Amino acid sequence: MNKPKKQNEVYKGVLTGSNLKQRKQEIIKEIEDETGFKLTKHLGESAWWGSSEIGAFHSEGEIDGIKATLKIQGVKPKTSEIDMINGFDKQNKSLIIRPPKLIKTIPWSDERNYEALVMEWIPDKRVINIPTNKKEISLFFELYDEYKSKCVGEPWLDKPEGKIGEIIKNNFANWRKIAYKMYPDHPFRESGDEKLIDKAVEILVHGYQGIEPEFQHGHLSDGDFYHVSGEQIVLLSNLYWSWRQPFYDAIFGQHWFLYHLADSELNEKEVLEQMSLWWEKIDDLPKSPEEERLLKLAYLERAAAGLNLDGLSTKTDIELSGKIMEITRKRMADLIENLS
Repeated sequence: MNKPKKQNEVYKGVLTGSNLKQRKQEIIKEIEDETGFKLTKHLGESAWWGSSEIGAFHSEGEIDGIKATLKIQGVKPKTSEIDMINGFDKQNKSLIIRPPKLIKTIPWSDERNYEALVMEWIPDKRVINIPTNKKEISLFFELYDEYKSKCVGEPWLDKPEGKIGEIIKNNFANWRKIAYKMYPDHPFRESGDEKLIDKAVEILVHGYQGIEPEFQHGHLSDGDFYHVSGEQIVLLSNLYWSWRQPFYDAIFGQHWFLYHLADSELNEKEVLEQMSLWWEKIDDLPKSPEEERLLKLAYLERAAAGLNLDGLSTKTDIELSGKIMEITRKRMADLIENLS
Protein backbone atom coordinates (compact mmCIF):
# COMPACT_ATOMS: atom_id res chain seq x y z
CA MET A 1 0.00 0.00 0.00
CA ASN A 2 1.32 3.44 -0.92
CA LYS A 3 2.02 5.76 1.97
CA PRO A 4 -0.54 8.61 2.01
CA LYS A 5 0.72 11.97 0.80
CA LYS A 6 -0.57 14.82 2.95
CA GLN A 7 -0.57 18.52 2.17
CA ASN A 8 1.71 20.81 4.13
CA GLU A 9 0.82 23.40 6.75
CA VAL A 10 4.25 25.00 7.00
CA TYR A 11 2.94 28.16 8.68
CA LYS A 12 2.50 26.22 11.92
CA GLY A 13 6.27 26.32 12.27
CA VAL A 14 5.96 29.83 13.68
CA LEU A 15 4.02 28.41 16.64
CA THR A 16 6.62 25.73 17.37
CA GLY A 17 9.71 27.82 16.57
CA SER A 18 12.68 27.28 14.27
CA ASN A 19 16.43 27.53 14.83
CA LEU A 20 17.25 27.44 11.10
CA LYS A 21 18.74 30.94 11.09
CA GLN A 22 21.28 29.97 13.76
CA ARG A 23 22.24 26.78 11.85
CA LYS A 24 22.55 28.36 8.42
CA GLN A 25 26.35 28.37 8.03
CA GLU A 26 26.72 24.89 9.52
CA ILE A 27 24.14 23.48 7.07
CA ILE A 28 25.71 25.15 4.03
CA LYS A 29 29.13 23.70 4.96
CA GLU A 30 27.53 20.25 5.27
CA ILE A 31 25.81 20.58 1.88
CA GLU A 32 29.00 21.78 0.19
CA ASP A 33 30.93 18.80 1.57
CA GLU A 34 28.29 16.24 0.56
CA THR A 35 27.07 17.51 -2.83
CA GLY A 36 29.87 19.62 -4.28
CA PHE A 37 27.64 22.71 -4.33
CA LYS A 38 29.73 25.87 -3.82
CA LEU A 39 27.97 28.93 -2.48
CA THR A 40 28.58 32.27 -4.18
CA LYS A 41 25.77 34.41 -2.78
CA HIS A 42 22.99 34.33 -0.17
CA LEU A 43 19.68 35.10 -1.87
CA GLY A 44 17.11 35.38 0.88
CA GLU A 45 15.22 33.87 3.77
CA SER A 46 11.60 32.80 4.01
CA ALA A 47 10.26 34.25 7.26
CA TRP A 48 6.74 33.98 8.63
CA TRP A 49 4.93 37.31 8.32
CA GLY A 50 8.11 39.32 8.89
CA SER A 51 9.17 37.41 12.00
CA SER A 52 12.79 36.79 13.00
CA GLU A 53 12.25 33.04 12.64
CA ILE A 54 12.73 31.53 9.19
CA GLY A 55 11.40 28.33 7.68
CA ALA A 56 13.69 28.17 4.65
CA PHE A 57 16.53 29.98 2.89
CA HIS A 58 17.93 30.17 -0.62
CA SER A 59 21.51 30.54 -1.84
CA GLU A 60 23.11 30.90 -5.24
CA GLY A 61 26.13 28.91 -6.26
CA GLU A 62 27.64 26.35 -8.63
CA ILE A 63 27.66 22.60 -8.89
CA ASP A 64 29.78 20.69 -11.42
CA GLY A 65 30.54 24.03 -13.11
CA ILE A 66 26.83 24.86 -13.55
CA LYS A 67 25.08 27.80 -11.90
CA ALA A 68 22.53 26.51 -9.39
CA THR A 69 20.20 27.47 -6.54
CA LEU A 70 20.18 25.78 -3.14
CA LYS A 71 17.02 25.71 -1.05
CA ILE A 72 17.11 24.52 2.55
CA GLN A 73 13.76 23.66 4.11
CA GLY A 74 14.03 23.78 7.90
CA VAL A 75 10.52 22.90 9.04
CA LYS A 76 9.52 19.27 8.63
CA PRO A 77 6.95 18.97 5.84
CA LYS A 78 4.24 16.34 5.78
CA THR A 79 5.19 15.82 2.13
CA SER A 80 8.69 16.70 0.96
CA GLU A 81 9.08 19.46 -1.62
CA ILE A 82 11.18 16.96 -3.53
CA ASP A 83 8.11 14.71 -3.79
CA MET A 84 5.93 17.71 -4.62
CA ILE A 85 8.15 18.73 -7.54
CA ASN A 86 8.36 15.15 -8.80
CA GLY A 87 4.59 14.74 -8.45
CA PHE A 88 3.98 17.94 -10.41
CA ASP A 89 6.48 16.99 -13.08
CA LYS A 90 5.14 13.45 -13.53
CA GLN A 91 1.57 14.49 -14.36
CA ASN A 92 2.27 17.90 -15.95
CA LYS A 93 0.88 18.18 -19.48
CA SER A 94 1.95 21.76 -20.13
CA LEU A 95 4.74 22.55 -22.60
CA ILE A 96 4.98 26.07 -21.14
CA ILE A 97 4.77 25.80 -17.35
CA ARG A 98 7.03 23.41 -15.42
CA PRO A 99 8.64 22.97 -12.01
CA PRO A 100 12.33 23.78 -11.49
CA LYS A 101 14.72 20.99 -12.47
CA LEU A 102 16.32 19.19 -9.54
CA ILE A 103 20.06 18.54 -9.74
CA LYS A 104 20.75 16.96 -6.34
CA THR A 105 18.55 16.45 -3.29
CA ILE A 106 18.90 15.42 0.34
CA PRO A 107 15.53 14.24 1.71
CA TRP A 108 14.41 15.25 5.19
CA SER A 109 15.76 13.31 8.12
CA ASP A 110 15.03 14.04 11.77
CA GLU A 111 18.74 13.74 12.50
CA ARG A 112 19.64 16.53 10.05
CA ASN A 113 16.43 18.47 10.74
CA TYR A 114 16.32 19.88 7.19
CA GLU A 115 15.94 18.87 3.56
CA ALA A 116 18.05 20.27 0.73
CA LEU A 117 17.24 20.87 -2.93
CA VAL A 118 19.95 21.87 -5.39
CA MET A 119 17.99 23.18 -8.38
CA GLU A 120 18.63 24.82 -11.71
CA TRP A 121 19.39 28.51 -11.46
CA ILE A 122 16.32 30.63 -12.22
CA PRO A 123 17.02 34.15 -13.56
CA ASP A 124 15.20 36.96 -11.76
CA LYS A 125 12.72 37.54 -14.56
CA ARG A 126 9.34 37.59 -12.88
CA VAL A 127 6.13 37.58 -14.86
CA ILE A 128 4.70 40.16 -12.42
CA ASN A 129 6.79 43.14 -11.36
CA ILE A 130 5.97 45.88 -8.85
CA PRO A 131 4.33 48.04 -10.03
CA THR A 132 2.76 45.92 -12.75
CA ASN A 133 0.87 46.72 -15.94
CA LYS A 134 -1.96 45.37 -18.08
CA LYS A 135 0.38 43.31 -20.27
CA GLU A 136 1.93 41.47 -17.29
CA ILE A 137 -1.45 40.79 -15.70
CA SER A 138 -2.81 39.48 -19.00
CA LEU A 139 0.15 37.09 -19.26
CA PHE A 140 -0.36 35.97 -15.66
CA PHE A 141 -3.93 34.93 -16.40
CA GLU A 142 -2.98 33.28 -19.69
CA LEU A 143 -0.57 31.21 -17.59
CA TYR A 144 -3.30 30.65 -15.02
CA ASP A 145 -5.55 29.17 -17.72
CA GLU A 146 -2.67 26.98 -18.92
CA TYR A 147 -1.99 25.80 -15.36
CA LYS A 148 -5.68 25.03 -14.69
CA SER A 149 -6.05 23.02 -17.88
CA LYS A 150 -2.71 21.19 -17.96
CA CYS A 151 -0.95 21.23 -14.57
CA VAL A 152 -3.55 19.93 -12.09
CA GLY A 153 -5.12 16.97 -13.89
CA GLU A 154 -4.01 14.17 -11.57
CA PRO A 155 -3.75 15.02 -7.85
CA TRP A 156 -0.78 13.38 -6.13
CA LEU A 157 -1.89 14.31 -2.61
CA ASP A 158 -4.70 12.75 -0.61
CA LYS A 159 -7.75 14.91 -0.06
CA PRO A 160 -7.71 16.06 3.59
CA GLU A 161 -10.43 15.01 5.99
CA GLY A 162 -12.84 17.69 7.17
CA LYS A 163 -15.09 20.20 5.48
CA ILE A 164 -13.78 23.41 3.93
CA GLY A 165 -15.57 25.48 6.58
CA GLU A 166 -14.06 23.47 9.45
CA ILE A 167 -10.56 23.83 8.00
CA ILE A 168 -11.01 27.60 7.54
CA LYS A 169 -12.32 28.01 11.10
CA ASN A 170 -9.31 26.11 12.45
CA ASN A 171 -6.90 28.13 10.29
CA PHE A 172 -8.24 31.44 11.57
CA ALA A 173 -8.00 30.25 15.18
CA ASN A 174 -4.31 29.46 14.61
CA TRP A 175 -3.67 32.65 12.64
CA ARG A 176 -5.19 34.75 15.45
CA LYS A 177 -2.79 33.12 17.94
CA ILE A 178 0.10 33.89 15.61
CA ALA A 179 -1.10 37.47 15.04
CA TYR A 180 -1.12 38.25 18.77
CA LYS A 181 2.10 36.34 19.40
CA MET A 182 3.92 38.33 16.72
CA TYR A 183 2.07 41.64 16.97
CA PRO A 184 0.55 42.02 20.45
CA ASP A 185 0.15 45.79 19.93
CA HIS A 186 -0.08 46.69 16.25
CA PRO A 187 -0.88 50.27 15.17
CA PHE A 188 -2.97 49.07 12.20
CA ARG A 189 -5.24 46.85 14.30
CA GLU A 190 -8.61 48.47 15.11
CA SER A 191 -11.01 47.59 17.93
CA GLY A 192 -13.68 46.25 15.59
CA ASP A 193 -11.39 44.02 13.54
CA GLU A 194 -11.87 40.84 15.59
CA LYS A 195 -15.63 41.12 15.31
CA LEU A 196 -15.35 41.70 11.55
CA ILE A 197 -13.09 38.66 11.15
CA ASP A 198 -15.43 36.50 13.26
CA LYS A 199 -18.35 37.53 11.06
CA ALA A 200 -16.35 36.66 7.94
CA VAL A 201 -15.50 33.20 9.33
CA GLU A 202 -19.17 32.63 10.17
CA ILE A 203 -20.17 33.49 6.58
CA LEU A 204 -17.41 31.28 5.18
CA VAL A 205 -18.37 28.25 7.30
CA HIS A 206 -21.98 28.59 6.18
CA GLY A 207 -21.16 29.51 2.58
CA TYR A 208 -18.94 26.50 1.92
CA GLN A 209 -21.48 23.91 3.09
CA GLY A 210 -21.68 21.19 0.46
CA ILE A 211 -18.69 22.55 -1.50
CA GLU A 212 -15.78 20.21 -2.22
CA PRO A 213 -12.15 21.40 -2.21
CA GLU A 214 -10.14 21.41 -5.45
CA PHE A 215 -6.56 20.27 -5.96
CA GLN A 216 -4.38 23.29 -6.79
CA HIS A 217 -1.15 25.18 -6.22
CA GLY A 218 -1.71 26.80 -2.84
CA HIS A 219 0.77 29.65 -3.28
CA LEU A 220 0.20 31.01 -6.77
CA SER A 221 1.49 34.44 -5.84
CA ASP A 222 2.69 37.44 -7.83
CA GLY A 223 6.26 36.18 -7.37
CA ASP A 224 5.99 32.51 -8.35
CA PHE A 225 5.97 32.58 -12.18
CA TYR A 226 9.45 33.13 -13.71
CA HIS A 227 10.58 33.40 -17.32
CA VAL A 228 13.35 30.95 -18.24
CA SER A 229 14.66 29.83 -21.65
CA GLY A 230 12.44 30.38 -24.69
CA GLU A 231 8.78 30.70 -23.76
CA GLN A 232 9.05 28.41 -20.76
CA ILE A 233 7.82 29.49 -17.34
CA VAL A 234 9.01 27.93 -14.08
CA LEU A 235 6.50 27.73 -11.24
CA LEU A 236 8.02 27.95 -7.76
CA SER A 237 6.71 27.44 -4.18
CA ASN A 238 5.86 23.82 -4.93
CA LEU A 239 5.80 22.95 -1.25
CA TYR A 240 2.25 24.32 -1.17
CA TRP A 241 0.36 22.09 -3.61
CA SER A 242 -2.84 21.25 -1.73
CA TRP A 243 -6.62 20.90 -1.69
CA ARG A 244 -8.35 24.24 -1.21
CA GLN A 245 -11.59 26.07 -1.81
CA PRO A 246 -12.53 27.03 -5.40
CA PHE A 247 -10.80 30.17 -6.77
CA TYR A 248 -8.19 30.23 -3.98
CA ASP A 249 -5.43 29.92 -6.56
CA ALA A 250 -7.06 32.58 -8.78
CA ILE A 251 -6.93 35.28 -6.11
CA PHE A 252 -3.81 34.43 -4.11
CA GLY A 253 -1.63 36.55 -6.40
CA GLN A 254 -3.70 39.73 -6.01
CA HIS A 255 -3.87 39.14 -2.25
CA TRP A 256 -0.12 39.34 -1.66
CA PHE A 257 0.47 41.84 -4.47
CA LEU A 258 -1.61 44.35 -2.47
CA TYR A 259 0.70 44.05 0.56
CA HIS A 260 3.83 44.03 -1.58
CA LEU A 261 2.72 47.43 -2.92
CA ALA A 262 3.33 48.85 0.56
CA ASP A 263 7.04 49.01 -0.32
CA SER A 264 6.38 50.95 -3.53
CA GLU A 265 6.38 54.68 -4.20
CA LEU A 266 2.70 54.66 -5.24
CA ASN A 267 -0.12 56.63 -3.65
CA GLU A 268 -3.48 55.20 -2.56
CA LYS A 269 -5.18 56.04 -5.86
CA GLU A 270 -2.41 54.31 -7.82
CA VAL A 271 -2.63 51.25 -5.56
CA LEU A 272 -6.33 50.91 -6.36
CA GLU A 273 -5.56 51.29 -10.07
CA GLN A 274 -2.99 48.50 -9.78
CA MET A 275 -5.44 46.26 -7.96
CA SER A 276 -8.14 46.95 -10.54
CA LEU A 277 -5.91 45.34 -13.17
CA TRP A 278 -6.14 42.11 -11.15
CA TRP A 279 -9.80 42.38 -10.22
CA GLU A 280 -10.97 43.00 -13.79
CA LYS A 281 -9.34 39.74 -14.93
CA ILE A 282 -10.40 37.71 -11.90
CA ASP A 283 -14.01 38.89 -12.01
CA ASP A 284 -14.29 37.49 -15.55
CA LEU A 285 -13.42 33.95 -14.40
CA PRO A 286 -16.80 32.78 -13.00
CA LYS A 287 -19.09 31.13 -15.55
CA SER A 288 -22.27 30.94 -13.45
CA PRO A 289 -24.01 32.69 -10.53
CA GLU A 290 -22.81 29.91 -8.22
CA GLU A 291 -19.19 30.44 -9.32
CA GLU A 292 -19.63 34.19 -8.75
CA ARG A 293 -20.70 33.39 -5.17
CA LEU A 294 -17.71 31.09 -4.68
CA LEU A 295 -15.36 33.78 -5.97
CA LYS A 296 -16.77 36.29 -3.47
CA LEU A 297 -16.26 33.75 -0.69
CA ALA A 298 -12.66 33.25 -1.80
CA TYR A 299 -12.12 37.03 -1.83
CA LEU A 300 -13.62 37.27 1.66
CA GLU A 301 -11.40 34.53 3.07
CA ARG A 302 -8.25 36.27 1.81
CA ALA A 303 -9.39 39.74 2.90
CA ALA A 304 -10.07 38.37 6.39
CA ALA A 305 -6.62 36.72 6.39
CA GLY A 306 -5.15 40.10 5.39
CA LEU A 307 -6.89 41.99 8.16
CA ASN A 308 -6.09 39.33 10.74
CA LEU A 309 -2.38 38.85 10.01
CA ASP A 310 -1.02 39.18 6.46
CA GLY A 311 -1.41 42.96 6.26
CA LEU A 312 0.21 43.39 9.67
CA SER A 313 3.51 42.20 8.17
CA THR A 314 3.89 45.46 6.17
CA LYS A 315 6.19 48.20 7.51
CA THR A 316 4.44 50.33 10.09
CA ASP A 317 6.56 53.42 9.42
CA ILE A 318 5.21 53.71 5.85
CA GLU A 319 1.97 55.68 5.52
CA LEU A 320 0.90 53.62 2.52
CA SER A 321 0.87 50.45 4.67
CA GLY A 322 -1.90 51.92 6.80
CA LYS A 323 -3.85 52.97 3.69
CA ILE A 324 -3.58 49.43 2.33
CA MET A 325 -4.98 48.03 5.57
CA GLU A 326 -7.90 50.46 5.22
CA ILE A 327 -8.46 49.15 1.67
CA THR A 328 -8.49 45.59 3.09
CA ARG A 329 -10.94 46.53 5.85
CA LYS A 330 -13.36 48.30 3.50
CA ARG A 331 -13.24 45.53 0.90
CA MET A 332 -13.90 42.97 3.60
CA ALA A 333 -16.86 44.93 4.99
CA ASP A 334 -18.34 45.25 1.47
CA LEU A 335 -17.98 41.50 0.86
CA ILE A 336 -19.63 40.69 4.21
CA GLU A 337 -22.58 42.93 3.33
CA ASN A 338 -22.84 41.36 -0.13
CA LEU A 339 -22.72 37.78 1.15
CA SER A 340 -24.92 38.22 4.24
